[in-house]
Amino acid sequence: MLDLYRHHDFQVFISPKNNEASSVNPPRFTWPQAEYAATYTFYLEHLSLGQQWKLDDVCSPVRIPQLLPVGNYRWKIVDNDGNESKWLGFSINQDAIAYLPPTAEALFERCVEHDQFLMYFDEDIQLSRVESWSAFEQFKRTAEKFDLNAISYPNHYIRGQEEGKRTAIANVREWIDRDLIALVLLYKIWNDETSGDNAVKLLLRLAEWSPEGPASLLRPCTWGDEVGLSLARNLFLAYHWLSPLLTDSEKEFVRPMLIRIAYQMEERLEQDQFKQFPGHSHTSRLPAYLGIAALALHKEYSRTTCARWLDYALMIYQSVLPFYGGEDGSWAEGPFYSSSYSKWFHPFFLSVERIQGFSFYNHPFYREYCKFAMDFVAPNDSIHPFGDGFWCKRDGKEWPGFFAQNPLRIYADRFGNGVVRRKCHEMESNISTYDLHLLDVIPTKHQINYANAHALNTVNARSNTELSHHFYAFAGLGKVTSQELSLSFRSSPFGNSSHRHADQGNIALLDNGHGVLIPTGSYGYRFGSGHHTNWTRTTQAHNLPLIDGCGQILDNESADARLLYEYAGEDWYINQLDLTNAYEGASGVTRHIIFIAGQGVILIDNITLTQSAPVQWRLHSELGCAWGEQQITVAHPSHNYALTLASHPTLKPTISYGYDEQNQHCDSVVSDANPNVTHIEWSLPSASKHVIAATCSKSDIDVKFVDDQQLVVKTPTQQWMFNLQTGVMTQ
Repeated sequence: MLDLYRHHDFQVFISPKNNEASSVNPPRFTWPQAEYAATYTFYLEHLSLGQQWKLDDVCSPVRIPQLLPVGNYRWKIVDNDGNESKWLGFSINQDAIAYLPPTAEALFERCVEHDQFLMYFDEDIQLSRVESWSAFEQFKRTAEKFDLNAISYPNHYIRGQEEGKRTAIANVREWIDRDLIALVLLYKIWNDETSGDNAVKLLLRLAEWSPEGPASLLRPCTWGDEVGLSLARNLFLAYHWLSPLLTDSEKEFVRPMLIRIAYQMEERLEQDQFKQFPGHSHTSRLPAYLGIAALALHKEYSRTTCARWLDYALMIYQSVLPFYGGEDGSWAEGPFYSSSYSKWFHPFFLSVERIQGFSFYNHPFYREYCKFAMDFVAPNDSIHPFGDGFWCKRDGKEWPGFFAQNPLRIYADRFGNGVVRRKCHEMESNISTYDLHLLDVIPTKHQINYANAHALNTVNARSNTELSHHFYAFAGLGKVTSQELSLSFRSSPFGNSSHRHADQGNIALLDNGHGVLIPTGSYGYRFGSGHHTNWTRTTQAHNLPLIDGCGQILDNESADARLLYEYAGEDWYINQLDLTNAYEGASGVTRHIIFIAGQGVILIDNITLTQSAPVQWRLHSELGCAWGEQQITVAHPSHNYALTLASHPTLKPTISYGYDEQNQHCDSVVSDANPNVTHIEWSLPSASKHVIAATCSKSDIDVKFVDDQQLVVKTPTQQWMFNLQTGVMTQ
């Protein structure tokens, strides 16, 4: 029997899963391969029509070049040694979305009659100009930051300048992602020839750079790859849109660099075996850039080579990406990363849509992303947990623009209701100058049609007195809100690695945007810096227990968690999480989270160990905390919270503030992170079983166990009895 199990948490999952209905037609046929170069025989059968497909010498992903009939199917693969996987059943119903992109050659043929075809045809420009009139002043203010004399090749390859990588990333995002694109769009959309001339000068200056060294995309990425990513993201569009202003000699000067960058993108994708391991966060930006490169160059360079590049991009987006984005619209790497990783591909998607009419946006993730963004990205809270960058803001000082200034662009007008569209317009109106993501600001013809099809006031906002809850099973992120109070938590099928921390079961309790209980730490100077590695990514920085000083497993796909149940009433919510796989030395770790509307949260941890060990039970806040008699007072600007360890009322915690010297932020980085955080730890004596119950609430909450499973919760005005095994509540 051929077992199809994952070997790394960057690796693809089996798709379609056994006994599931495919959301798209044709389905994605992917499986984790033990050997990247291995080939298989692929079998697909329609169970009632008797249709069969047999493909030899294929690897994941397999693409079926046609829409499949409605019905029940099964599929399997056989390796070259004759080992067979089990048959996996799935179905296609009439609700499945037709998701069959065009070929590269079909797209090239549609471009024959057009000189300009990336995102906009010439005939679209007047309408796009009219529909984006309100953005003109922002683009003019953005373009005023352009300074040709400030632009120089990154120098962090020079001995003694190695720490200049951070500065180099900031510079290229300003010079290329911001200045170049602002100038190009002012020329493209508003026919501003002065901006066009400046854009040409900037493009020619960048073409003087070596695409090797700090500007290379290729591993081992000694000097990082962010410089190369900005070049790959924007130079092809700039070259195409500026072509009416470029002389033949200038084109011949720029084109070789573009060709070299495109080859680097292709090589990097193979270096990372990307179609099998699409969890590489930097590499996952490249397929869309490669698609744009192929379209931009196909009339000036080898059409065969460009077709290879474009077909690869089309294959990746049909069959592999989004990897961290689920059909429920959630993003496993958290809100910060979702805000940019839901944008990198916009120019490619919009170009394919304009040229041929096919829309990658019909994939369920893109259709549903608005909901996740409204819960986790759009709120103007002090933090946006979970994952790296939860402290970043839309107007942040560090990595400006990476936490997108308007994460709802494209999605709101296509898929959002009136509340979402109003939020999108509100965020857009608050932008003075643009950062990083400028290529979704000017609407395309299709985007304009979507916007005009909606009225802004079609849906009323939910009353903030109502309790609402939503668990996004793909990413394992949940949120409960009522009035000004919100609670979010993480219980993810993804392991703890990359930009995800060792924080399964972690919570964040926010009151009117202020973090009563929060994760702590920051990204800092770079991924893997001392503070990031030793604090932010580890369990000690989060609202979770340590077992004998040890936190959850890092960098392991098996360190997952499960939501066992969740229930809600008008003024309460309860769930149970299984965190066992995230801890070593534990035979059982479960957490109950009980949210009381308008009051606060109750946490109950049951920890069973393979041998006796002490537990350090930790919470963190960005607010001032002080120990009183058997409780901690958390000083919220509007009202204090009482924080108690109800299971151990006489146990006094230790309280510390900020970070020690070993974990201090790099002084040279301007960060949005709050360094004045409070860390609270209760040390429980050694035992093989620990039961910990804590409350954090505006008013007194009394918590009493009737027995092992029955919990009575009392507030000054109400009382509930929860069965912790089933989640059933009686009042």
